[in-house]
Amino acid sequence: MNPQSLNPQSLFITGTDTGVGKTMVTALLALHWRKLGFDVGVMKPFATGCSLACGELVCDDARWLKETVGLDDDLDLINPARWEEPLAPLVAARRAGDAHVDWIDRCRDALEVLRSRHEFMLVEGVGGLLVPLQERRGEIQFPTAADLANEIGFPLALVARRELGTINHTLLTVCYGLQVPLAGLVFCDSQPIDKDNIAAQTSPALICEMSGLPAWMEVPFLPELSRASIEAWATSQLVSG
Repeated sequence: MNPQSLNPQSLFITGTDTGVGKTMVTALLALHWRKLGFDVGVMKPFATGCSLACGELVCDDARWLKETVGLDDDLDLINPARWEEPLAPLVAARRAGDAHVDWIDRCRDALEVLRSRHEFMLVEGVGGLLVPLQERRGEIQFPTAADLANEIGFPLALVARRELGTINHTLLTVCYGLQVPLAGLVFCDSQPIDKDNIAAQTSPALICEMSGLPAWMEVPFLPELSRASIEAWATSQLVSG
């Protein structure tokens, strides 16, 4: 871990895939910096696979982020674009009949409100960089998460697995032509990893060697997702460095 790399800053948190731990990493970084006295807000602009609650769609991850980090911001600002079906946003929007909406524009407006309230922002992407978000926008036929990251302009933190196959997935993401800099890597176990897993032991160091990027932290599988347990891990691991 490189504590110097963890100086507070606004970040766009992307991943090599869906389910790699982007939400967990967003919460850990936010809790760490807030514990140090910095005002950090979070945002998960696009979400699919949402559930119905009192007649409204709610993203469980966005709600968990809000509650775990301890924020007063409205969920509609933290997560302005959401759909029930667990699909790529473009596909979910087409099936829901609202693909004509400029969802990126709505997310940008929500982000501006949040930026006016917080010193730093952590914006969590959806899936990987090339997940399509909506229909044509300007000159872009199918805007992707990469286009959203470029428009927001924050440096990227890339979350990856440590399992077999992560070298290829991670380096392909690193090599994608972004307009914003990649700031660092986070390796996150979204499920238990055997302690004798050689790929998990060796992949992070090799990826850093090949990409030239620092590894900020390796997050083990955390079975307890309460705010107290997440905050305790962030405090003990990130502060101690």
